[in-house]
Amino acid sequence: MEIKGSLSEKTARTTASYLETSLDAADTVYLPACQIPCGQEILFQGEIPGIFAEEAVRNHSFSMVSRHFHESLELYFLLEGERFYFVEQDTYHVRDHMGILVDQNQIHKTCPAGTKTRHHRFLLQLEGRALSEIIRLCGFQGLPEFGEQYRGIIHFSESEWNQVLKLLERIKSELSCIGTSERFSGSEAEKRVAEGMIRLYTAQLLLLLIRVRSREEAQGWKEPRQSSLVHTGMYQKVHEIAIYLQNNSARKLCLDDLAAHFFISRSYLTRIFRTVTGFTVSEYQNICRIKKAQILLRETSMSITEISMETGFGSLPYFERVFRQTAAQTPLQYRQSVRKHVN
Repeated sequence: MEIKGSLSEKTARTTASYLETSLDAADTVYLPACQIPCGQEILFQGEIPGIFAEEAVRNHSFSMVSRHFHESLELYFLLEGERFYFVEQDTYHVRDHMGILVDQNQIHKTCPAGTKTRHHRFLLQLEGRALSEIIRLCGFQGLPEFGEQYRGIIHFSESEWNQVLKLLERIKSELSCIGTSERFSGSEAEKRVAEGMIRLYTAQLLLLLIRVRSREEAQGWKEPRQSSLVHTGMYQKVHEIAIYLQNNSARKLCLDDLAAHFFISRSYLTRIFRTVTGFTVSEYQNICRIKKAQILLRETSMSITEISMETGFGSLPYFERVFRQTAAQTPLQYRQSVRKHVN
């Protein structure tokens, strides 16, 4: 099996050689982390328009980079190990045979959980009209609405997890056939077929997620979700602080007053908040403000100056600078792009 995508050719050859000598054709490529060579972290990467896939094994105490949120949906599967996964204001304890769907623009970060430092995960980042159309053909809402409705932790049964692994393997196989555009040697029709299969397998994963949620809902789905939330120590305190910041995003908050409100020291507050979320308190509050501003830009006719005041920025130049840093476009460009998409 040849591992392609955006890996270097040397890494791809090393990984492919190891897998070919270790596995029979009928075996799965999802090796236990202990069997994967030390230092081998990114096992696979592949991409087509609207879908990015990556499989990785971390053999050390790895914490995801800070400042992490994006326009795409993220579908994360933990194949082995355990992780703490912070999303917006909640921290989930994720174990193998579990997944999590992160909605677009949700702040998220993973970090080690328990005593095990090694973990094995597969993620998909999803966006674009093509995948939305497939979801609609199946009788469900488009991708943005899907993320809003089904985001959160996912608990798979053994049979459901086996389906997940088979679909991920098929996605990897088709992505490997395509490789990079420079290396693809097939016809344009073959490439379109491969891309279509990737989208269909991805849609099957999303439909499986709906089935799991339907089963959980029939059994009282909030219970397994609550059982995965971390309510202890600094994670619970950061949860409370994040909720407070979301509800008071337009207010000018002083760190000393915020610390006093939660009966902790300023240094402890800033340390645990950055550790769990990857953001400073000020950065997190600004993101909350930008999210509120995006809603107002989409759903109201308020002027940009009015929105800057309503969301607590006060200064229009400051609002525009932070908005551009966060959303990679100005407030006006964002409003125009949203209206163009609607029309």
